Amino acid sequence: MKRSISRIALVVAAGAMTALLPALPAAAINQTGCGDRTDFVKVWYNGGQTACYANAGVIAPQLPNVSRITSGNNNIELILGDQTRAMSKWSSIVDVEGLNATLYILHIR
Repeated sequence: MKRSISRIALVVAAGAMTALLPALPAAAINQTGCGDRTDFVKVWYNGGQTACYANAGVIAPQLPNVSRITSGNNNIELILGDQTRAMSKWSSIVDVEGLNATLYILHIR
């Protein structure tokens, strides 16, 4: 009897997980080497380091002292310091005021 109740509970749990999984968004965003490409989202931070991101999704990179961001061939939204910003394709943000903000969230659409 215990075995059949456990099996039923397992089947119900598996069914519930199957129903929920398609509702969750895929997070295909990934950090990639920049190379010579200009179509990636590129972030300059911490005195000259760079990070590039490709594919749609959301990531929390936590990059400190951001001095520049270019969107490449992407529409993006981000939380930079205490500001939420949106950028269209082929645009850039440059920190001319020396705010040294941290990039908390990056969403490539």
